[in-house]
Amino acid sequence: MFSIHSVAGRIILGMVTGIVIGAITIAFLPWFGFPLFSAFGLGSLVMFFLMGAMIGLIGIFDRHPVFKFKMRWWLRGPALGLLFMLMYVLLSYQNLQFVMQSPLVNWTGLSSPFWALLDGLWIGGLMGWIETSVAGEGSDLSLE
Repeated sequence: MFSIHSVAGRIILGMVTGIVIGAITIAFLPWFGFPLFSAFGLGSLVMFFLMGAMIGLIGIFDRHPVFKFKMRWWLRGPALGLLFMLMYVLLSYQNLQFVMQSPLVNWTGLSSPFWALLDGLWIGGLMGWIETSVAGEGSDLSLE
């Protein structure tokens, strides 16, 4: 088994958090006119799953390896969340544009799919906080 205060614990927490967020995304897809099980939904699930795993893995770096500044969870998580969401927006631009034009989002005035980058910041920060508060951080974490 694994210790909860370990790199494996961080990665598993990140994957579980990603699966939960991805499942919530899939559950809301019919409200936007997509079928419940679509390639867009599966891609969302995989993206959030991998985002959580990567944020968990990056948690062993408490200092930047080149520039030597402290990297806290509130910096690591949102930065990786932003990068993953940028990739997501660029790869699924047409589907996200359809989502942004739906009545559920259109009333806010947010018409560009690039507004989803703010979601990436928030979700990455949430994942980073959950993983750090439960499983710890830093290079002294065990690998088991």
